[in-house]
Amino acid sequence: MGRSEPARVLRFAAIGGVSTMIYVVVTLGLSDRHGFGIPATIASIAGYGAGAAFSYCGHRFVTFMSDGAVGFEIVRFAGATAIGFLLSVGLAVILADVAGLPPLVPVAIASILVPVLNFIILRKFVFVAAVR
Repeated sequence: MGRSEPARVLRFAAIGGVSTMIYVVVTLGLSDRHGFGIPATIASIAGYGAGAAFSYCGHRFVTFMSDGAVGFEIVRFAGATAIGFLLSVGLAVILADVAGLPPLVPVAIASILVPVLNFIILRKFVFVAAVR
């Protein structure tokens, strides 16, 4: 597929899709309405963490094929992940825990917003050397 921008977008979508599915499966599998009885907020934290670990490896080695300094990139990736994490957990708190909506609602919203935000941040801020 190469280093072209369309190829990069396709690789990002594939890695992001798997990462998002990890988040969805873990979060719903643990949540009080769908699985092990854990509150949606805690389930979302676990799900996001599992997805983030896969995401870093996938985006570093597959999406952006980066050979940049791991120390530089992983710190920036952690910052980008923290933004997405806070968004997904905030949605779980507000929509599921406070508003009483099913956990599927904040999970669905986070599954759309976080990947879009992540592509922009990863491309422009995290894997900068690989994009040039």
